[in-house]
Amino acid sequence: MLDESGDRRSPSITRGHVDALTGLRGFAALVVLTVHVAGRTDYTFMGIHGYGPVSLFVLSGFLLYRPWSRWALGLGSLPSIRTFARHRAARILPAYIVVVLIVAVVLPESQPTGVDGWLRGLTLTHTTASDGLRPGMEHTWSLGTEVSWYFALPFIGLFAGWVAHRAAPTARAKVVLGLFALSIPLSAAWRWWLEVEDLNPLFTYSFWLPGFLVCFLGGAAVSHVLQADRAGLARSRMLRWLGEKRPWVLVGLGAVVMAIGNSRLGGPWDYVPATFVERQIRFTCVTVLALLLLVGAALGTERSPVTRFMSMRWLVAMGRWSYSIYLWHLPVIVLLAPHVARDGVDGFLVFYGLTLAITIPLGAATYAWVEQPAIRWSKRPGAGEAPTSDPVAVKQTG
Repeated sequence: MLDESGDRRSPSITRGHVDALTGLRGFAALVVLTVHVAGRTDYTFMGIHGYGPVSLFVLSGFLLYRPWSRWALGLGSLPSIRTFARHRAARILPAYIVVVLIVAVVLPESQPTGVDGWLRGLTLTHTTASDGLRPGMEHTWSLGTEVSWYFALPFIGLFAGWVAHRAAPTARAKVVLGLFALSIPLSAAWRWWLEVEDLNPLFTYSFWLPGFLVCFLGGAAVSHVLQADRAGLARSRMLRWLGEKRPWVLVGLGAVVMAIGNSRLGGPWDYVPATFVERQIRFTCVTVLALLLLVGAALGTERSPVTRFMSMRWLVAMGRWSYSIYLWHLPVIVLLAPHVARDGVDGFLVFYGLTLAITIPLGAATYAWVEQPAIRWSKRPGAGEAPTSDPVAVKQTG
């Protein structure tokens, strides 16, 4: 595999890998939809429970940390925080606000309560209060977590780069990875604190960034290792071995952790409380699964199973529309559920099919009429952005 300099030792991100990463996002969105449909039928075990949001967090860390990684390694300039903020706001807010307002009309119980509720709802700070997750829009907790990552990323990137620049060039990759590794005990400590404290009035603390920081920085770590490998500053032997040379081993490992996380070891499938240990088993398994699939999509050859699957044209299309599909799917499910017989296999298939038939066109239309114009606006001429030949860097705002 050749990179821009012709170095065969360094993996490059090709257009096929960009398609696979886009398909990975579509896969995550469809998994979330499947789990939420199944939860209202007799087949609650369907889907990969807990995987969808975690996978999107891992992918966000992978994509958004890339320019910070290049700066920390001495390969690029300091990223513009202003440009980053404009891109992120344009990427996430317009479609979200449109869906919130439309759903508030057709599903009145989804409306935030009071002026402060609307303010929190429209700014994606709704997880700061226990009444912030309204019926039909509960899934948007993950958007609040994502937005908090956007606020934290510049501080993390600046600090990691500041520390890295004080080390020798060949040690910079390891220094940053060492800092990222601290997210493991941090997320574990946050989750344990939530368990031992009585936080019932503010249960939304469980959705806050510290509990998922390991997911974002796990994806960022993969990105950083690949950047360092590409520049000849480090070798990603294990990632290359899994992604390029032994892709079926990666698939096998993914199947094992998926089976464990989705089993009763990871807690019940219904909307009933799970024990602390069960929740952590499921969280750990889906995080590992998300990282494995990311490595497979980012490093696999054209014949690798993960790359081939995630690059299928229909799944890439789902990836392009994934954000709007994610926004629309739960309101559609809530509105459909009282009017559809959901018993038995036939009921599940009809309910699932109707949800897809309504959600996917809504997602495609919202992408075309709301998301794309907002993205184009954020990249308008004169915005002060430097051109880039990195297809993943180009794709990350799309």
